[in-house]
Amino acid sequence: MLEQNKWYNDTDTMHKISQSKSKLNSELEPEELKNIELKKTEIVARQILLYFFDFYRTVTPLFDKARFYRIPFKEYDKFRENDKIRFSHEFYRLRRAGFIKKYFDGKEYQIELLPKGQKLLKRHITQDLEIHFPEKWDKKWRIVIFDIPNDKKVKREILRTKLESLGFLKLQESVYVFPFDCLAEIQLLKNLCFIEPYVQYMVVERIETEINLMKKFYDLGILEEKMM
Repeated sequence: MLEQNKWYNDTDTMHKISQSKSKLNSELEPEELKNIELKKTEIVARQILLYFFDFYRTVTPLFDKARFYRIPFKEYDKFRENDKIRFSHEFYRLRRAGFIKKYFDGKEYQIELLPKGQKLLKRHITQDLEIHFPEKWDKKWRIVIFDIPNDKKVKREILRTKLESLGFLKLQESVYVFPFDCLAEIQLLKNLCFIEPYVQYMVVERIETEINLMKKFYDLGILEEKMM
């Protein structure tokens, strides 16, 4: 589940970095101070990029590719109001580096993620993606089946790796299983990787080897007694 504001809520990290710098300023070497500033810059850049995702996730439940990488500048301006100086600096850096652009569409100013920014955003989202574990299991299985062409083998490996990191178990080649609802998360992965035609999500009530599967998910800590 993707919790709203999780993506760019790095305020605590920024505060700790600032505190460390203040306390140790006289003790740190120039290179160490440079690394601290670089870390703060990376956090702000990540916040800016992930705001594209969270903005449209909030205003619409549907994944609209035509709008996903574009937001009104006035909305972004509200988001950055707590630290305008730092965000303005990082926004300018991202523009110069070719990650984003700002333009006037005839009605209002827009910010758009360019291909480089889109690629980085996808990486951030897939790294942070998690599946919510319910209090009670509905005794159904979620199966993901994919048949992705060889000319898209990199995307195939991204999907396979992410499924395994989320806790899916491999049933057969290109067939993975999980006990909890994860339709939204799988749909997001399909859309971000542009592999929708090659991936199927199914919900089934019984699998022949489910006793063995349940034991494996128990061992992984995904299924628990209290969920039954």
